[in-house]
Amino acid sequence: MQHSKWVTMEEGILEAYIRNLSGEIVLGIDGFIDQVWQVVETRTQDNNYILIDKMQEFGNLIVNRREGGMANELIKKRRSYGGFTANTGKALGNMNLSTTLIGMYGKEEIDKIFHDLQEKCKLISVGDPVVSTILEFTDGKIMMPNLDELLNFTWKDFLSMIGHEQLQKILLNADIVSLGYWSNMPDFDTFMTELTENYFHTNRPRRLFFDFANIKKRSKEAIHGTFRVLERINHKIPVSLSLNEHEAVILFSYYDREFSENSEKVAGDTQFIRSMIGLDELIVHTPQYAVMSSESEGVEILEQDYCDAPVITTGAGDTFNGGYIAACLGDLKAVERLAIANAATRFYISNSHTPDRQELISEIKRIKKVLS
Repeated sequence: MQHSKWVTMEEGILEAYIRNLSGEIVLGIDGFIDQVWQVVETRTQDNNYILIDKMQEFGNLIVNRREGGMANELIKKRRSYGGFTANTGKALGNMNLSTTLIGMYGKEEIDKIFHDLQEKCKLISVGDPVVSTILEFTDGKIMMPNLDELLNFTWKDFLSMIGHEQLQKILLNADIVSLGYWSNMPDFDTFMTELTENYFHTNRPRRLFFDFANIKKRSKEAIHGTFRVLERINHKIPVSLSLNEHEAVILFSYYDREFSENSEKVAGDTQFIRSMIGLDELIVHTPQYAVMSSESEGVEILEQDYCDAPVITTGAGDTFNGGYIAACLGDLKAVERLAIANAATRFYISNSHTPDRQELISEIKRIKKVLS
């Protein structure tokens, strides 16, 4: 692990960049309402309870009851918006960046759960939100969404809801456009082809950014087909793809690479896979480090300040993506982009809210001090 990258990083460059951030960002097309629960292990005599703390504990319980049944009480932790557009938009909006979210926030009217998001971002709704039941543990989460609304959503549906002229206007000045959760969008390739051929303008957007989410949910053939579409687009607009460690395990296996605990090996394999899929950038982020391969900048690795006791984990990856998108609006080096993304997600999981600009600057200084 390269500890020295934080030591040599110039705080002044990052601070000035964050304070002067500006740009137009468009995110689409999902919309989730997360109903988050914790699982009770036992009730005590004084009517208090002990939670199942780790995912493996819950998994072992299920395995041990495999020939019978189980009934565990759930404690409601929170009800909140979720998904790519909302979580990533929240991270960008809290940095006071001009962010337009096109997604599923309510057909007749925008659901009241999204109202505070409207204070930071412009919301354009094209359908009803997906409801996701989430079991949250200290080391991860189990997400169980009902995806009927999203799985059947086609390009024709989208265009009929948003309208050709409004879409043209939205994309005319966009610096970065990002569509989240390819795995939930069977019509993703049509969306990208139509947008590229009919809506993206000269030098607009300047970059496309993607989070595919649960890669395993769709076939190996499907993802290779999408990579062929994105490779063609990449000749016109540079494309970034972001993966967490679980998604990276699957994608690596498609290219006969085994995901390793060794960050140097992961970096080398990331470089190899990026060259195979033909995209401008491939990013892998984990709780311990982030790596990226860039066509023009090569490979970078940056250590993360690992958090032993996160307050929240749901939305951590989206917050990393939000930080990285913000870092792509200027001319930062690859390692500096990773620093902003790492700091954004580290602050989020420790404080249960996304950082504003000053909080992000302070978090970068804190991590630099800890890891130096």
